[in-house]
Amino acid sequence: MNKTVAANNKKINVKPLPAGKPADFTGAVGKFDFKVTTNKNELNAGESLQAKVEVRGNGNLKLFDLPELTAPSSLEMYDPERVENVNTNLNGMQGSISQTYTVVPTQKGKYPLPALSFSYFDPSTETYKTKTSEEILINVNRGPLAGNEPSGLSGVNKQAVALDGSQFRFIKLNTNLKPIDSSDFLGSAAFWGALMLPLAAIPLFILFGKKREQRANDVRGNRMRKADKLARKYLSEAKRNLGDQKEFYLSLERSMHNYLKAKLSIQTSEMSKERIQALLSEKGVDQETRSEFISLLESCEYARYTPASSDTMQHDYDKAVSVISTLDKQL
Repeated sequence: MNKTVAANNKKINVKPLPAGKPADFTGAVGKFDFKVTTNKNELNAGESLQAKVEVRGNGNLKLFDLPELTAPSSLEMYDPERVENVNTNLNGMQGSISQTYTVVPTQKGKYPLPALSFSYFDPSTETYKTKTSEEILINVNRGPLAGNEPSGLSGVNKQAVALDGSQFRFIKLNTNLKPIDSSDFLGSAAFWGALMLPLAAIPLFILFGKKREQRANDVRGNRMRKADKLARKYLSEAKRNLGDQKEFYLSLERSMHNYLKAKLSIQTSEMSKERIQALLSEKGVDQETRSEFISLLESCEYARYTPASSDTMQHDYDKAVSVISTLDKQL
């Protein structure tokens, strides 16, 4: 008996945020911690440091903006990389979001990363809260000295690196070039060699073109070469699949069939054991080698239904290498 069950409609009452929002409020609601950190405070000009602005806690972590870090003009600062590590469960969103800035000082001196403030609304107390980080002082030990420009904040965070003229000392301005006397080259052995070499190469290009055309028109030969290449490929594939019974014996069987296709010019539809026996006999292959080849094919068939150990697979692989090598000599 079928029954239909339905739940009652639920109404959600969304309260507006109270008045008095801080100027830096961007919509954060929850309970958060805020901090600004650097991986080092002391370095040389041209080196880099990582400055990280992070908010951690419980709330709408993906629905607000982090405050942007600013720096003096002597510190080159690149666009931040944002990382979100947030989990959602019955208690809401938990985790952290952060923005990591790469900062590169260009001049010697001491530069502050100014304090940042982050505001959020705490539903448990129904009040706005603001957390402020501490100012971080960056000490740049070695590098060109800063000029007379002020060290305060600038609206632009990037500045061209000061150059002291030593960057191009490796360029040599004085040379010892000498003019070439054309009379030494005209009529020389090198001149006649350079002139005759392209003419002498023409017959070689013609011969190469004919050989290439003959090879392209040799349909049967190309088919045999392709089958031989496939046989070698499948035999190496069988070696890679040692330990995986199904894939190993499929690869081994393919390699043996393709070897026969290359050597005897027969198709897959003619690959019965009786037909293989007859063809190998016609080609003068001895009885022992024929029997070993057929035995390997039977092992591939039995392996579809019975388990085989790794020692058995290794033995069959070694046997296949030996049998194909023997066949190659007799054929």
